Amino acid sequence: MKTLRILKYVGIGILGSGAVLLVIWGVMALWNCLIPQLFHGPVLTYWQTAGLFLLSKILLTGVAPSSQERGHREWKSKYRHKFGRKDCEENRVITSDQQ
Repeated sequence: MKTLRILKYVGIGILGSGAVLLVIWGVMALWNCLIPQLFHGPVLTYWQTAGLFLLSKILLTGVAPSSQERGHREWKSKYRHKFGRKDCEENRVITSDQQ
């Protein structure tokens, strides 16, 4: 059983690495087909494309993996705390004023 679990993780690691390498190659192919002809830009090598891909990931999504999820939970709890009680209080005031 333990051997199957290890092989599963090794297989997932190999497939994940292959997917990343394939995405980098795809970005390089698209760049080299479009940018030099359209904008007279440079032709990139594989490693330049990998660096550009990593830089764009850092700039667009950040480095910390769980910061977005934690921020979403905090926002949700603050929203419920702030507006949930207000709605209940406003409804009570409206109903007591109408009577």
